[in-house]
Amino acid sequence: MVELDNVEAKHATAVLRLRSGMRIVLADGEGTTAAAVLRFSGRSRCTAEVESVETESPPARSGVDVALGVLHGRTMDWAVQKTAEVGVRRLLPLLAARSQLPRAAVERRLAHWREAARQAIKQCHRPWSMIVTDPVTLPELVEQSSGGGGLVADPAGLPPLSLPPDHPRLLVVGPEGGLTTDERRLLDPERWPRVWLGPHVLRAETAAVTGASFLVVMG
Repeated sequence: MVELDNVEAKHATAVLRLRSGMRIVLADGEGTTAAAVLRFSGRSRCTAEVESVETESPPARSGVDVALGVLHGRTMDWAVQKTAEVGVRRLLPLLAARSQLPRAAVERRLAHWREAARQAIKQCHRPWSMIVTDPVTLPELVEQSSGGGGLVADPAGLPPLSLPPDHPRLLVVGPEGGLTTDERRLLDPERWPRVWLGPHVLRAETAAVTGASFLVVMG
């Protein structure tokens, strides 16, 4: 028997409107899921009677990472939720010149984004949580990726299907307004190929989710 904390109990009863006896799936975000039956005890206590447990190994490949220029408020929240749902391994909040929040504000939002990523796995029945890293500047990202580089979302880039099988698994998406000329110079096209995400101009959060979806499906 597993007791749900107050937040999960409220979500199950008030938001999802689940009732005692309904079947649910529990997940710890570290590869383990459990089939269970919801049980209520009193007005506020909510437990789950576990029937079976399964453990899934981490993905065979390294996974897909997205470095997204930090966006404001609910827009960034949406990007966190949706990149988690499509299967991104890590989201790196990128402190670019045109990012919409300073570092101090980003650091204050990290716990919120990490909770949003954790909550998102319930929506998509994902056994492994998405990691939201500490914020990173573009020079730091380039240094961290010195062994393999990455991809840069760019309307002038190549279609994803034209990428070689061993293409990088890190996608950089600039903030609203894009990367500056100096920032683009840091991302040498030889090591950071440009990738085209469609015929229309996309908002930054849409580009992050679209690009991530392409890379996840391509494997």
